Amino acid sequence: MSRKSLKTIALGVKSSHLIEPTSKISDFMSRIVLALLCAFGLSVSVAVPVAARADSYVAGDSIGMGVGMVSQLPSVAAISIAIRGPKIIEQLRAVPAGSTVFLSLGTNDAVSSLVKGGPDLDRLVAFVHEQRLKLYWIGPPCVLKPWDESAKKLDESLRADLARTGITYVSMRAQALCDPAVRAKDGIHFTMTGYRIMWQLAAEAANFKPVVQSAPVHAGPAHAAPPKKKRKKPLKKAVAPAASSGAVK
Repeated sequence: MSRKSLKTIALGVKSSHLIEPTSKISDFMSRIVLALLCAFGLSVSVAVPVAARADSYVAGDSIGMGVGMVSQLPSVAAISIAIRGPKIIEQLRAVPAGSTVFLSLGTNDAVSSLVKGGPDLDRLVAFVHEQRLKLYWIGPPCVLKPWDESAKKLDESLRADLARTGITYVSMRAQALCDPAVRAKDGIHFTMTGYRIMWQLAAEAANFKPVVQSAPVHAGPAHAAPPKKKRKKPLKKAVAPAASSGAVK
């Protein structure tokens, strides 16, 4: 399989990663997608305090997998996780009680036209309190799809419902995240730049500072400055050369 094909899978370009029927997606495939994401995330670094790393996790859906990649926090995020159903609570059971959790959740519900959390949201909130989790909910971002209106309404209802729970809700409806330049081809997932923007917003909400981005992903020798040419000694005194512009070609 080519590197381009692997990168396509890793970035979640296939929209099926966010469609609900999880029974068709094996645990084996989920592990492959997560492994690929981690592989492509090795060259990405976002600095957070060491103390914060020890008890902080990323959870949720496939967008959460991207956030986990750029944050470099331990991640239990997986494809096709939604507010509805038992999978999100099963996922959070893997997180130690009392931890800080950055939870990306809601996009898989918006694609199915859910605009209110309902009883499933109530159960999730109760579990979070039971486990004493400090939760930062990363809301459903805008999508370049006809069902973006559902994502917008769900964002609004989650913001209102979670305001009374002690959970910090972080909206991802920022205009910078709606820019096609930071989106994957499916209009749902993101490029590494997009995931960095999401993590920046979430980290600031949690006072994870400083949040420092590293060099561009996959930067290599091709981006290095060319070696300087050795100048030959002049045979006789010459006029000083004009100042160089310093431009790199």
